[in-house]
Amino acid sequence: MKNQQMQAKRSHGKITKGLFALGGTWAAVFSPIVLAIITFIIPFGNAATRSHILKIANTEMGKLFLFLMISLPIWCGLQQILTLLHERKIHPKREKLLTVGLALAWTIHAIYILFIRV
Repeated sequence: MKNQQMQAKRSHGKITKGLFALGGTWAAVFSPIVLAIITFIIPFGNAATRSHILKIANTEMGKLFLFLMISLPIWCGLQQILTLLHERKIHPKREKLLTVGLALAWTIHAIYILFIRV
């Protein structure tokens, strides 16, 4: 019985740890590209460049990219904040619920803003 409970906890932990790891990888790969676009291309580009970027962002693939750009780094960041709190010997009550719940709420909000609200 105890072994089955341990396996159930591990399988749930694998999903969240996978999202945390994927968020860190996503942020490391795509954040510099998005920052370069925001800081250099949009301000110094002409109106055609800006309208082209907005057209791409309004497609389904653009919305999917924006969704991943918003939600995945949040999963990683909340895990890093929790790790930092543990290093400082601060253990919040219901920490797993707090981190996973907040990341999930932010992800659902991103889905609503990008895909549901028109």
